[in-house]
Amino acid sequence: MASSIKVICGVCESQHRTTNAEFWCPECDEGLCSDCLKYHNALKATRAHEVILVEKYKQLPTSIANISHHCSEHDRKFQMYCPQHESICCPLCIHSNHANCVGILSLEKVIQTAKTSVLLESFDQDLQNIKMNIERVVQDRKQNLFEIQKQKQKFHDKIKQVRYKINEHLDTLEQQILQDLYAAEKKVKSEIEDLLGKLAENTEEVNAMENNISAIKEYASELQAFLGSKMIETEIQKHETLLQSLFDDGSLRKIDINCKIEDKITDVLSTVNSLGSISIEPSSPLVVMKLGKEIQAQCLQHIPPLTINDLTMTLQSKFQFKLITGCFFSSTGDIVLIDHGNHRLLILKEDGILKSDIPLSIQHPADGTCIDDKTVAVSFQYSNQMQIINVSANIVDRTIKMAGNCYGLCHSDDHLLYCDTGRGIQKVNMSDNCSSTLVNDNTLSTRSYVATYKDKMFYTNNSKHTVTCCSLTGEKMWEYKDQLVSSPRGIDVDKDSNVYIASYGNDSIIVLSSDGKQARKLLGSDDGISKPYGLAFDTKKENLLVANYYGPALYRLS
Repeated sequence: MASSIKVICGVCESQHRTTNAEFWCPECDEGLCSDCLKYHNALKATRAHEVILVEKYKQLPTSIANISHHCSEHDRKFQMYCPQHESICCPLCIHSNHANCVGILSLEKVIQTAKTSVLLESFDQDLQNIKMNIERVVQDRKQNLFEIQKQKQKFHDKIKQVRYKINEHLDTLEQQILQDLYAAEKKVKSEIEDLLGKLAENTEEVNAMENNISAIKEYASELQAFLGSKMIETEIQKHETLLQSLFDDGSLRKIDINCKIEDKITDVLSTVNSLGSISIEPSSPLVVMKLGKEIQAQCLQHIPPLTINDLTMTLQSKFQFKLITGCFFSSTGDIVLIDHGNHRLLILKEDGILKSDIPLSIQHPADGTCIDDKTVAVSFQYSNQMQIINVSANIVDRTIKMAGNCYGLCHSDDHLLYCDTGRGIQKVNMSDNCSSTLVNDNTLSTRSYVATYKDKMFYTNNSKHTVTCCSLTGEKMWEYKDQLVSSPRGIDVDKDSNVYIASYGNDSIIVLSSDGKQARKLLGSDDGISKPYGLAFDTKKENLLVANYYGPALYRLS
């Protein structure tokens, strides 16, 4: 870092004159004015010295600039290097302190390649790797913070839903659980923000060291570069130790807020002392780092995502049911089919064995989605209704009236999203059944489907032959339309954000890249695809379930 301190000409100063130096001689360890430089360059003893401008000398770090070429104990110039003690020596030092040391080297030979050595380049790369690690950690912590905020909101809504069903007797308990929730979020937020603050300071120090290395390369003497390298090496080890300590002390464990609601809260109000409990649950870090020499080969390890050209599907099984328009996987991995023709809900094991056959009280069921371990939602094509069904008890929990014709349906963060013919994508709050328009699209046709993944929403338009990607707040991100996709219906997304579409018009399954720019036919009629309606992708088992109108089929990513 450049210094603003004035440098005085050493020769003039010895003659009791004060003259600002314009040049600096590292060998003489003093400044020179223009006049004195002429004599300096003329003298046999100093004419070979490499002189630099004072302004460049000021750019050296103070710790480097303060390194002297002369022994402070004997006032002699350093000439030798003792490898045994890793120290530079003047002739008197050799005599007094290193007389019995073996392998004394000429200092001139030791330092002649200091500025061009691989060591400085290695340190520069180490600093880059440290900065990259810090950026990854910062990104990981910010993402964790974002997830914590979403989890807080999710459980906040869940708590309010429970509170909605019970009487004023629970006001005090509700406040207690909410305070615990906010306190947990505040604690995690405070810890993460403290860590981010420390990492920001660490980044500044690393940036400063980068500048120091550049200055050393450009302007330091060989000796200064040699000893400065050792100082920088010590600092780098300190920063690497700091980063490693984040793993060792658990600072990078992924933190989640968990909320457990008392199962019997609605039945035994007089005996329940709280609505639930808030806990903070750490898990293994999602960010993986390597430090030191290992990091030069690979800073962070991530499994590369599968592109649409890498995907292949193998048929696992077919199911002997017809007129199936919707399908999804339950939270326990069971297969759930919407039997449009027989007005029922079918629940099967992965091998096709029927576990449950639930008759539906409303005709023409269209699509469905899993809400939790016990409940699913089903949309009905012509009745402007949606039902929440308790599959463990085989009963309808509630019926939700809608303003328009509902078809494709999915669940996201305690909300139901559905395709409303002629209106667009609608959003239903599970707490109060209130709906709102998420995407205005008066061209949206019947038999259109919707799916969500992470922070994005995807929906098909059966009559316009389009696939649209939006944010979860409704902003359009991209739209795909091509002859590959004809009368698209079911849609879902895998863990690598590849988008799967049931192309009803040409009996195929099409897969789109996450940015909507590339597409390819994944499955066709030769693979058993025939009039596909709904489809679902199981990200855990990497299974693709296709609701063919004349017989559903299960495929596995291979």
